[in-house]
Amino acid sequence: MTKTINYRSCFDVIGPVMIGPSSSHTAGALKIGQAARQLLGSDPTKIICHYYESFAETHQGHGTDFAIVAGSLGFETDDKEVPYSMTIAKERGVYVEFISHKDMDSPVHHANTADLRLSNEKASIRLIGASVGGGTIEVRYYEVDNFKVEPTGPLPIVTVITEEIKQADDLYRLLKEEMAIPIVNEIDQFKKGKFLRHFELGNLLSDANTERLRSLKNLQLFIMR
Repeated sequence: MTKTINYRSCFDVIGPVMIGPSSSHTAGALKIGQAARQLLGSDPTKIICHYYESFAETHQGHGTDFAIVAGSLGFETDDKEVPYSMTIAKERGVYVEFISHKDMDSPVHHANTADLRLSNEKASIRLIGASVGGGTIEVRYYEVDNFKVEPTGPLPIVTVITEEIKQADDLYRLLKEEMAIPIVNEIDQFKKGKFLRHFELGNLLSDANTERLRSLKNLQLFIMR
């Protein structure tokens, strides 16, 4: 069986500019943290991370712990403060806990799996990410506002929660027609008077398009990229 790997840019192949030691266990872990923070929408006051398989065995030696925390705090992969993120989190009063499941299989069937739960006084989220190599990640599962979503994996992901389906349809047209971004997968869910639409995009989101999306009014919008 042939395995398809979804790349969005050349950096998915050659890897990111990063603080080491490992592209998969450090840079990839940091990006899982970043995606979780983007889903939460603000700085967390609590970070709880469950590791599986390879991550569970090697997270301390490969810098996965400080990478997860750095990403959760919004650091970039090349930020010189990344190795000191645990100290920075403590100084900010952020609770951090790591739980290793060495004898359990990954819930999303990948060796480098982090199941990350972030929360603060406003919200709580859960995101399960897999670091698939070269600093590239896939989001395999997330929970937000009582919705539970299972993406196909690759970023970027744009999710909207609204009470009006028309707003989700308008967002679709903005992404596909005005921004000319391919949409490779959609997921719709209804729950307690709210509607969630999840978009998986075929191209990277530029900074300009990201800011344009964030400027939209009266939308609960999440951008993971």
